[in-house]
Amino acid sequence: MKKLLTFLLISFLATQIVAQEKNINAFISYGAFNIASEESTPYLETYITFDCNSLVYVKESSGQYEASINLTIIFKQGESIKNYDKYTITSPKVADTTNLDGFFMDVQRYSLANGEYQMEITIEDANNKTVRPLQVSESIVIDFPENICFSSIIALEDYTPSTTESVNSKNGYDLVPMIMPYYPESINRLTFYAEIYNTKKVLGENEKYLLNTYLKTFESNTLINSYYFTKRMNVKDTEVVINTMDISNLPSGNYYLVLEARDRNNEIIGYNQFFFQRNNSNYQIDNTALASINPEDVFSGNIDNIDTIREYIRTLEPISSQIEGEYAKSLIETDDIQTMQQYFYSFWASRNPLSPQIEWENYYTQVKRVNASFTSQRIKGYKTDRGRVFLKYGAPDRIVQNHFEPGAYPYEIWHYYTLANQRNKKFVFMTRDIVTNDFQLIHSDAVGEINNSRWTNEIYSRTHNTYKDFYNDDGSVNPDFYYGGEAQDDYNNPK
Repeated sequence: MKKLLTFLLISFLATQIVAQEKNINAFISYGAFNIASEESTPYLETYITFDCNSLVYVKESSGQYEASINLTIIFKQGESIKNYDKYTITSPKVADTTNLDGFFMDVQRYSLANGEYQMEITIEDANNKTVRPLQVSESIVIDFPENICFSSIIALEDYTPSTTESVNSKNGYDLVPMIMPYYPESINRLTFYAEIYNTKKVLGENEKYLLNTYLKTFESNTLINSYYFTKRMNVKDTEVVINTMDISNLPSGNYYLVLEARDRNNEIIGYNQFFFQRNNSNYQIDNTALASINPEDVFSGNIDNIDTIREYIRTLEPISSQIEGEYAKSLIETDDIQTMQQYFYSFWASRNPLSPQIEWENYYTQVKRVNASFTSQRIKGYKTDRGRVFLKYGAPDRIVQNHFEPGAYPYEIWHYYTLANQRNKKFVFMTRDIVTNDFQLIHSDAVGEINNSRWTNEIYSRTHNTYKDFYNDDGSVNPDFYYGGEAQDDYNNPK
């Protein structure tokens, strides 16, 4: 991991920002909602959570201590500012700063018409001027058509019936959003909130529809049958969905929570999904189910060379869930070829029950492709960062290659127009030695990937390697540092 890089559990719905010298930890997430009426009124809700231990507290006249954060948020379309806010957040007061455990959250709402925006957030510790303000930029889309649609799905720590209206109130409930959608072993319940719009307008009075709620794996979009629930719903202008799911038996991994509306013809009329991570080391692969597979009856039984099937299982890592990856690593260290054959078949049958062999053959074609393109002196192509991204997400729509920019390490920017339900996502790869062909991922704005707001520093650290090279004393960017640099323009305007 590079010295300026921050590894995140998620990057699309939550971003952790780490400053140099004095760390400021802020977790940013947001949700889009609509006020259903004759004139639709969409708005964006921001949830910014601060780690108390990362802030500088100052003693107030009362004798207690308090932190202050200056925050600026801008919503732009091109060079046009569509909404703007600048305000100061104060922390809860504390009597003692020797043990500043805990977090506090700021919630705001911004009216935004349907469209695509660049959201720019600047965060400054008002009591620590030695650290430059932190800046985050994120592309967001507000899209509430006149047909049936969903709001964002928000993970909740808790909710209670509202007694008074506040910024935390929504449709009769006071909501406490999760800091990040990460569920360790200590949390076994997934609680969420969403809204469904226009079912009465589209379907008509007295109609009904089905609301399906289920989980699917992030890597392969495989539906998990034991977490599939259906409820018959009455039409409304706005339907509030607030529910809790027991995930105590959900294995470790990356998942989507899916909400899906279907009409009486079983056709999908509305859909949204929400990414989250689960850590549950108590869950294990069902060896009884594997043992029931007879290798002589399935295609994997024909892979009778133990080194070959070991290698085939290794190639599955880019599209494996966390629990599958851990199980596979332990399995290939054994000499149990039969269990390997059973596991290999089970893996592909879970993705394509009708044609698991064809599914594997199609995937292996792509493995050979990345091996031919991305293999380095030390690593096979499917094990490299570019190979993993290619196998997991498919071929990018556009690639910018800049291997010979003066003063910069060789880099590539991959642009995906759509990535599942995400839009306009990019991956930045860099190598310190073009001869090795080993480009490492240093930044992405896609869910579940490394997010580093200062990724350009990595690329230009070939000639600039100190904090003062990058920034002036007042925290502004040093223009000499970026003079002639193409990386940021390549990222914002892929050619």
